[in-house]
Amino acid sequence: MPFVKLDWQAPQEPQRLKVVISSADGAQTEYVIAQRREPPLLFCIESVCPHSGGPLSKGAIETMPQEIEDIEDAHTLANGGCFVVCPWHSFRFSVQTGLSDHSDEVGHAAKVVPVSCNEAGNLVLDLPEGSVVVSVEAFSVIPKKSAVEPALQPVPTAVESRPEIDDGRTWPLVDWCIRVLNEPNPSLKIKLTFHVFQLWNDGGISEIGTGTPPHEPVRDESLDKIEPSKGRKLGKGGSLASRIAILHSLASIEQWAIDLAFDVMARYAGVTAAEKPLPREFFSDFLKVANDEAKHYSYLIARLEALGSHFGALPIHAGLWESAEQTSNNFLARLAVVHMVHEARGLDVNPQTISRFERAGDTDSVVYLTEIHLDEVTHVATGQKWFTWVCEQEGREKYSTFHSLVRENFKGYLKPPFNEQDRARAGLDVQYYMPLSTPM
Repeated sequence: MPFVKLDWQAPQEPQRLKVVISSADGAQTEYVIAQRREPPLLFCIESVCPHSGGPLSKGAIETMPQEIEDIEDAHTLANGGCFVVCPWHSFRFSVQTGLSDHSDEVGHAAKVVPVSCNEAGNLVLDLPEGSVVVSVEAFSVIPKKSAVEPALQPVPTAVESRPEIDDGRTWPLVDWCIRVLNEPNPSLKIKLTFHVFQLWNDGGISEIGTGTPPHEPVRDESLDKIEPSKGRKLGKGGSLASRIAILHSLASIEQWAIDLAFDVMARYAGVTAAEKPLPREFFSDFLKVANDEAKHYSYLIARLEALGSHFGALPIHAGLWESAEQTSNNFLARLAVVHMVHEARGLDVNPQTISRFERAGDTDSVVYLTEIHLDEVTHVATGQKWFTWVCEQEGREKYSTFHSLVRENFKGYLKPPFNEQDRARAGLDVQYYMPLSTPM
């Protein structure tokens, strides 16, 4: 196989390299080149997760624990003990073999390319015959710990039996969802969300369960909650006060988004489509959404505090939750309105918000807002995925079903301009929203 030298040195975390390689038949694959810090280990692995299309290029680099629990772990340990964790569903892939340690997901292996450094320090790829490097681009990954988690505050008065972190009991997923929805303390809500996501991915939650979520998520009594129509104008980000107002508004939205993800799992856990129950993948997908929203909230709180403010300094409103109430008895309507209309609207406006912070020179906020936007594309895709799944199971035509549900459950019409590129990346082609963009 030919060795190809790149005019790049080995990247150091948090910097990584995206490398597009074209094979002999013309097919292109994007890889990521990264290097574990200690002990140093350079690797090149496919940048897109083969399990579900997640951004493996942004995954955490971790070392396999010495305790070997199964054959996949033993194989990974024998091949360097290093793996990349997909941020979507926490699948782990060996950086040397590409194999996943999820024994029940045989076939989900990531492509790898041997990589080394020559005496001059340049990267060298060992490519298959006929393959060529098309492009190389550097990027950075935000470390997990850069999302500052606010300090925990005392939990309010005691309540009846409910899941708690490290209580030693095994609780169904719906119990955990209701626990999060009933938590008024924002900091503890975030901590619980991270805990449930990790517990699920570690196999610590086997039962989905049933239960009744609250009519509306509980909020801290110290927050000034107002009607949506009475909210202040946020400005265009040119002043510090305006940027704080925008970040505060976004933090409030992210908190509601956490609750919306848990509510859709708890409220519709028993839903069937053509007598088929929702598969576990549905819950995995929305737990990933909830975990992302908690991460986003942490980012925004960190920026508010860095700018001399805090969450609760300004009023909040529950405008987003009104659509949840409107669709509380209709699973497809919930997916359509909340996850394919409201969240898709975020894809339309986020780039403008990011541009405003760029013009103001707030580069730290821009980094966070950019990552948030990219994550939100996947959230819209999750809503579209399960909306389509239900339609397919029940023999519904998805476009006409979507149009009917939105007209019944959403006030007004969808307002252009639309971010057609990112909507398309999320699976929303123009046939979904263009017919709804003008009055009937």
